[in-house]
This record gives sequence, structure tokens and C-alpha cells, in this order.
Amino acid sequence: MQNDVITLVSKSFTVNEYGYKVVAETTREVFAEVKSVGMREKYEALQAGLNPELTFVLADYYDYDNESEIVYLDDTYRVLRTYRTGLALEIVVTRDNSNRPVEEAN
Repeated sequence: MQNDVITLVSKSFTVNEYGYKVVAETTREVFAEVKSVGMREKYEALQAGLNPELTFVLADYYDYDNESEIVYLDDTYRVLRTYRTGLALEIVVTRDNSNRPVEEAN
């Protein structure tokens, strides 16, 4: 049952008048079912250097427009893969650590 709300994030890049790359984010909320990643898929992904953490299932694949990130419970996830089954769409994600502050070593 799709009763959790996730935020789909798409990013576009433009160059401003000073020649700097500017990121524009577009977000929208959709309903999804949150599931864990299967043990076999997680094991195989870990061997390939990936770490899938969650699977979001959208009831209708039309709700997804190739967004690269998903925000769920204040955590940002990067899309690893999608898989369509009928009208539903599974989105497997990994936690995006690129925006986390680096901890200082003591």
C-alpha cells in the first residue's frame, strides 16, 4: 500500500552570466510504499561496490520522470535502478552522503 510520502528531486544545470554553473532543483511529492532491499540483490550490489538501502514502490510508473534523488524522512537517497512491473515502478536507492559534513579527526 502506497501510504508514505516521498519527494522526487530532479536537478538541472545552467550557466549564469558570470560563467558559473548553477543548479536548479525541482521537487514534487508522491505516494510510495517503502520496502527493504532483498538480501540477494543487496549481496550482489555490494560485490559491485554499491550499497542499496531501500526500495520505493510507486503505484503508477507515470509518477516518475527520471528523477535522480529521493528525499524520505529528511534523508536524501540517490537512485540506483528502477524496475517496472505492470503499472507499478520499483526504485532502488542508496543513501547520498555527498551533502553530509565531513567529521574532523581528533
